[in-house]
Formats: sequence, structure tokens, C-alpha cells
Amino acid sequence: MSWLTKIAMKKRWLTFLVIIVVTGVSIWSTLALQMEMIPNIEFPMTSIITVYPQEKPETIMNAVTTKVEDAVSGIDRLDQLISTVSEGSTFTFAVFEYGTDMKKVNETIRQNLDELPLPAEVRNLPSTIPQLDENPRLFAIDINVMPVVIVSLTGDMTPAKLEEIANNEIISDIEAIDGVYHVGVDGGSNKRVLVNLDVDKMNTAGIAMSQVAAVLGANQYHSMDSLEDLAINPGTSLDDIAEIKLGLPSGTTVSRTNGQTSVTISVTKDSEANTVKVANAVIDRLEELKSGLPAGVQLVTVLDQSEYIENSIGDLVRNAIIGFVLAVIVVFVFLMAFRASMVTAISIPLSLLIGFLVMRFLGITINLLTLSAMAIAVGRVIDNSIVVLEVIYRRMQHGEEFRDAAINGVKEVAAPITSSTIATVVIFIPIAFIGGLIGEMFMPFALTMTAALIASLIVALMVIPPMSNFKVSQSKGETDKITWYQKLYLPVLKWALNHRAVTIIIAVVLFLGSFSLAPVIGTAFIPQMSEKMVAVTIELPKEADLTEVEQAAMEFERVIKDNVDSRVFFTSAGSSSSFFGSFSSMAGGGSNTASITVYLGEEADQDQVAADLRNSLEGLIEGVDVSVSSGNVMSSAMMGSGLDISVRGDNYEDIASVSKALFAEIQGVKGLAELDLALASTEPKLNINPDMAKMMTSGLDMSNMTQLNQEFMMMSMGGTVSSITLEGEVYEVYLNEIVSRLTDVETAKELLIGYPDSLLLGDIADVSISAQQTNIERIDEKLAASITGIITNENVGAVNMAVQQKINAMSLPEGVEVTMGGVMEMMQESFSGMFIAIIVAVVLAYSVIAITFRSLIKPLIIMISLPLASIGAMIGLLIAGQPLGVSSLMGILMLVGIVLTNAIVLIDLVEKLRKDGMSTYDALVESGRTRMRPILMTALTTMIAMLPIALGLGEGTVLSAELAVVVIGGLFSSTLLTLLVIPVMYSIIIRDKQQS
Repeated sequence: MSWLTKIAMKKRWLTFLVIIVVTGVSIWSTLALQMEMIPNIEFPMTSIITVYPQEKPETIMNAVTTKVEDAVSGIDRLDQLISTVSEGSTFTFAVFEYGTDMKKVNETIRQNLDELPLPAEVRNLPSTIPQLDENPRLFAIDINVMPVVIVSLTGDMTPAKLEEIANNEIISDIEAIDGVYHVGVDGGSNKRVLVNLDVDKMNTAGIAMSQVAAVLGANQYHSMDSLEDLAINPGTSLDDIAEIKLGLPSGTTVSRTNGQTSVTISVTKDSEANTVKVANAVIDRLEELKSGLPAGVQLVTVLDQSEYIENSIGDLVRNAIIGFVLAVIVVFVFLMAFRASMVTAISIPLSLLIGFLVMRFLGITINLLTLSAMAIAVGRVIDNSIVVLEVIYRRMQHGEEFRDAAINGVKEVAAPITSSTIATVVIFIPIAFIGGLIGEMFMPFALTMTAALIASLIVALMVIPPMSNFKVSQSKGETDKITWYQKLYLPVLKWALNHRAVTIIIAVVLFLGSFSLAPVIGTAFIPQMSEKMVAVTIELPKEADLTEVEQAAMEFERVIKDNVDSRVFFTSAGSSSSFFGSFSSMAGGGSNTASITVYLGEEADQDQVAADLRNSLEGLIEGVDVSVSSGNVMSSAMMGSGLDISVRGDNYEDIASVSKALFAEIQGVKGLAELDLALASTEPKLNINPDMAKMMTSGLDMSNMTQLNQEFMMMSMGGTVSSITLEGEVYEVYLNEIVSRLTDVETAKELLIGYPDSLLLGDIADVSISAQQTNIERIDEKLAASITGIITNENVGAVNMAVQQKINAMSLPEGVEVTMGGVMEMMQESFSGMFIAIIVAVVLAYSVIAITFRSLIKPLIIMISLPLASIGAMIGLLIAGQPLGVSSLMGILMLVGIVLTNAIVLIDLVEKLRKDGMSTYDALVESGRTRMRPILMTALTTMIAMLPIALGLGEGTVLSAELAVVVIGGLFSSTLLTLLVIPVMYSIIIRDKQQS
């Protein structure tokens, strides 16, 4: 590779011109890069929602769910299929292997759904159900459609009025911004006058529900009294047979921000748009619109992704700059030459800028992972330049002219630095084959690091030599001067070479001892990369209406406001009309639930806040279940965090028995919170089956069926029947359903159907009450139950292992299987993938070194550096108090390439000295003396440059801190031991008689 240096040295002015041009183009490319929070990952997930009005879960499962599952199950690369069936609807969630073409998969599913033989009631939904424009409806899941900005519009007025202001004065302006995909408004449902009929009183008075609807719809109302006094029958007013109140019907949403009524405006971007640019443009436009809002109306920013991204990127840039300065200081301390230090320092920004240029061509964005790669590379990209500069500097001290010193010096070290760089780069190749979430996340990291490292090699060979024309003291004896660190090192090296057995034993003991730290350190998955937040979910009894849910949420808000130092807290009660609201609803949420998202300050400990809130909120309101989790709920669902156990089988009684027993067993496992058993419960439900024979006997025919179906729909779902003006505001009059309150067969049979001609329900239909499942869960086309929870212990692996031991100790009935998903499954897949990648990386690195040295034995000596690195890596994690996670394993993978550099540079010189006639012993001592300075310089610059990241300074370092700790610790131990153990092993294996 020294020919590159000859080219660069031939016309130095041209080299400098090229450097200037490349720098300019690289800066332009860097400024043009998109900024995101994480790499653009396509989560291989999709979902299907099907509505089957008024039908019970078991019927829906057999008539719809199994057929929808058939439409998905035959598609290649399907990983998991989950279905949740509840009354009136079914939700199917499909997970495929990463790398699957989801656009093609979704198109195939749509075609299969169109061909399914589904009941007519599913294909042709009544006009009273406008939620879906097609049924079944496929919802493709794309993390890019998650909101980049969420703001709340608050004020002392009704939600409907706030929504009107949002639609008229805000939405169109935001939609016009370049890069905005969609702007949604939620929570604008106004209160309505709810009419809750008393079935017993209706029967006594001889009144049908359709009669109440008809009479209500025929009048106008200007006060609650006029509504209550409305005559339904002679002598019977509405107030006699119903409870009338102002409230919200089921199926709507209440939004509250910082304890005030609000509507929510969510902004999503185009998948190709720049998150930061779009979010900033939206926030800027909203600031401009604030002045035009009515008095008392405020816009409150709930979420701004650009703020977190910019802060995190700012943290990483700051740490990279600090690392750069520290690295230059280290070089200066060793060389004590200012200009030489500055020349070496040029390699850092130039290598990184070229790396950004490559990112631009590859379509890679600036995100937390790629910028972490650049920040971590700061210390590594200077290594090659240090080695090149040091050898040129030393040769010029010997008296060589600048040009000769540059060309000859590069010729001396070109092979080892090229070999070490390639060995460092090839270790990233296995990441492309890991697959899964980790492969998707870390591939841009690997490509970014590779680009920077290759750039650093080119800079070291072509830029550093032409710029090294500085004055060097050439006083006699200068080159033989022994530095203080050499005085410390050489006696220890000679002792080790004379006590080889003791040296090897000490190294082996340290290596084996490092593994004993593993249980103490613990294991984890991936740290959260999002704004600090805590999510509180409350659930009231199913019969609770939305007004009661809102009142309960307000009680919880008061506790949160008094106990948590929050930036903003946002409440959503009921069923959202957005996709994520639908997802939540189908997964178990609904009109009787509410969620409160608390956004915390940068310095807050979200796990501690969550733990404190659990204690404060538990039992606050009798009969209300509450759960508290830390972090972004949607991201956690995507990333598979938390405990997730599924119990599957063909016999529901066996599933229930095993689930309850396992749930009781894991209650005592430390580190678990918010445990929940999702088991289909049974409740008495009314069955109304129209009997055609009875209908014909009663004088009805097919022409009456439409009217009867509409009345049954009204009985089951309710509906708006009129309006009322109260204090200048117009409210809808909403007649609530009555079926959920029918628990007695005789009462149901006595219900009158039809108006003005009425019949008893019992005369035209078979009416019965039977125990029915309220919801059914299926996993991979089998009946299932699930146990979920939050893992509060940092040692996630220990918690999962304790749970797995409980599962293994159970005696399972035939046909029942228990599996762990969630973070346990993700950890197992990721850890096994990373371990395989590390093994492959070792083989690839060995191959590169074997080709360089043209030997199979000598590379084995160099590879001894790797186990020596694990000593410091484990000790580093222990000192830092961090568990062994995926980021740590990535650090170990990087160490495979980084730590080999020192051994390669050391052994390369030993080989040259032995060829010149030196004995093995003398060659090892001389090589140690000569190479000690560049080895210490490269190691220290790498470690010190990573120190700000390892210390976790700022939010942006959350993912890279573990990696930096591992690299610093591993490089520290391997550097010290490499300078001793590698020479000892070389002296044992390579003897003078083998010298050629």
C-alpha cells in the first residue's frame, strides 16, 4: 500500500488540492444528510381488523378469525400469528421475519382477504357502523407513521369547539408543510345528553325502545326539563323510564393536557422526509399560529421528536469533540511536538467527513446509532495516522530527509496498519447475516464505522506523509534515549520472557476469573432510545361509562401533578379514532380505560418515578386497576420489551389451569411488576335468535326484517336520536344500548319490539342466557392465554431465567405448551446471533492476518490478544454498573479488530528484526522498546476519546455507553497484557532454530 504514499508525495500541491475538494464535498454531504432518531427500520408486522356486529366471540372465532388466519398463515417467512377475539370484532396481528418485503406481503394478504368466504353481515356492514371502509380491514404497521409532533389545543370551551378551531385555523396550514403526511385530530367529541333506559320500567309501561327513539326524534328541546317531561305514553314521561344525564357515549375519546380539557393534534411525516426538518417546520408554524387563536386558547407541545433527536445528536457531537481534543493532547504528550500533533489530528475530522460522504452515497441517515459509530470512531481513526507519523518522526530523528523518511517509513508500517484496518473492518461483515432487529439496527452502525476506518487508512497513507515536513531535532543520541515509560516496561518485559510459565498462568487466571463476574454483571437487551416518560393505564369495570372513566382519570392526574416533576402530562380516555387507538382497543383497551402519559425532564430517573407512582396510585380508587410502566409504550411493544409468556393448546380448560398455576408461581419472582393474566373469562350473556316460524305466525314477513335488524342494532349499540340546546350550546341526544343490562330471560322476553305496531320479543325470537367467553386469544392458530409484566430489574436475563425455571418445573398436560416471548425471545435471538457473529469475526480476522504474515501459526499468537481483552471488558462493565447487553456485545465484536492492531504492529517488527539476524529474545525486546510508543499512543487515544461516551454524558450516549465501556476496558487490559503475553507466547512457539 506504500504506492499510495508515493503518488501523494510526487505532487504534494495536487494532494493538498484534492484534500480541500474532498473536504468541501464531504461537508456539503454531511449537511444534506437526514436526521432521524433510529435507522429506517421496516418492522415486519401487519394487522387485520374485522367487525362482526352483535356477534359473540366464539361465533366470530369460528366464522371469521380462523379464516382470516388462513389468509395469512400460508405466506412465507411468517414468524408469529396472534388473534384477539372480542364481542363484535376480531383483531389479527402477524409478525414476519426481518427483511421480509412487507409491501408484497400486505398485497398478498389483501388479495387473500377478498377471496375469503365470510358471512354476509361481515361483508356488508350497516350504515350505522362507519368505522371501516372495508371489512376485513388491513392496517399495515409502519414505525415511520408514528407522530413526529403531538400538540394539544386547550381552552375553557367544549371539545367540539376546540376541534372546530383546530380544523379551521390549524390543520390546513400544517398539512401544507413539505414532508407532512397526515394531521389527525382526536378528543373532539362533545358531551351528549345520554338516555339510559330502565328495561323493567319500560316493560311495565308497555314501551318499546323504537317508540322512545321515534318520540325523541320528533321533538326539539331547549332544557333538560323539557326532555325529562317528554310524554312517551299517556301518563308516562321519559324521566319515568330512563336516567338522563350529560356525558360521553362509548366509542368516543376524551383528551386532557396538564389537567385541562383538550383536543390532540398529531402530525406524521412522509417516510422519506427528514424528521428534524419536518418537526421543526411544524413547531415554527404553530408558533406563528398561536397569535391568531381566540383568547384563552393555548397550544401545548406534548411531543416533539426533533427536540430529543437534536439534543441527543448534540450530546454525541459534543462528546466527539471532547474526545478529539483529548486524543490530540495524548499525541502531543508523547511526541512533545505541536505541529506533528496537529498533523495527526487532521486525520480525525477528515476521516469522519469522508465517512459522512460515504453515508450520503449509501442513503444512510444521521441517527443515534450512526452518530454513535462516528463518536466511537474518533479515537480509532487516528491510530493509523499515529503509527505512520511516529515512524516518519523517528526516521527523521535518525537523520533521514523528509521525503525518504515519509516513503520508507510508510513502507515499514503499511502492511501492518493495512492488515489491522482490514481485520477491524471485516469483523462487521457477520452483522449483515445476523438478521432480526439487531441486524437491522446495527447494519448502518457497521457501515458507518467501516467507511470511517477505511477513510482513516487512506488519510494515513496519502495525507499524513505529505504534511509531515516539519523540523525534528536530530541531536546525537536522540534516538537512543529511553523514555520513562520504556524504563518501566523493559525490565518487566525481560522478567516475563525469563519467567514465561508464571506469566502465562497469571494471564490464564485473569481470563478465567473474568468469567466469574458474568452473574454479578447480569444481562439486558437494548436501553431505551426515546424521551423519558412514564405511562399510567387505568381500567374501570366494563359497565363504567366514559364520564366515570374521565372522573377517575382526573383523580389520578391530581396525584401525578402533586408527586411528579413533569414537563407535561397527557390523558386519553376511551377509544381513540386513530390507528394506534384501534390497536390499543383491540389489544384490550376500550371505553372503560384511560392512559396518562407523563413526559419527564432530562434529569429524571424514569424507572424510579414509575416505581414511586405504582406505590402512590395503587388502590387510589376502589375497583380501578392501575398499571405503571416506564418508557415509550408503542416502542416497547415493537421492540418486544417486558415479560410475555404464552400458554397454548387445544383444550381451553387445560390452558386456563396451567395459566393460573404459572401466574401464581411467578408472583414471587423479584424484579417483576404489573403482572397480568389475559385469560378468556366467561360472563352470562343474552342470546337473541330471531325465529322465522314465530315471526310468520305473528304476521311478520321478510319485508319486516330490515326494520327488526335496525332495532336489534339500536338495542345492542345505541345511537343519536335528537338534539338539545343548553345554555346556547347544541348537544346530541344519545339513546344508550340496553342489551348489556339484560340479565334475566323473562325480562328480555317481555321487551316490546316495533313501533307503532309492537310485539313481544319472546313471540318472535328464542331468548336465552348462557355463559359466553368475553374474549378469546389465539397464538399461531391455537387457543392461548398470556401472562405479561414489566421487568424492573436491570439484570433482565436473571429475571427471565428465574421465570423460565418456574416454567420448566411445571408438569404440563398433553397438548399444552408454554413459551416466552417479549424481551426474553429477543435477547435469546440477539445474543445467539451476536455470539455467532463474534466467532465468524474472529475467523475472518485470523484469515486476514494469516494472509498478511503468510503463516498459520503467527496469527494464532496475535489472536491471543482477544481473550486478554475480555478481562478488561468484564471488569469495565462491573465498575460502570452496566449489564451485558447487545451494545456490550457489539463492543466485544469491535474489540476483535481493535486489539489486534497492537499485536500486529509488535509482531511485524519482530519478524523484520529476526530476518535481519537478531535472536528471538533480542528482537522481542527491541520491538517492544520501539513499538511501545505507537502502541500506547493508539491505545490511549482510542480509550480517552471514548471516555466522554463511556461516562454517559447526555441522552445521546444511552446506546453507546455500554459499547464504549467494553472497548475501553478491553483495550486497557489487552494493551498491557499484549506487551507482555504476546512476546512470551512468541518466544515459546517461534524459536531461533526456526528462523529462515
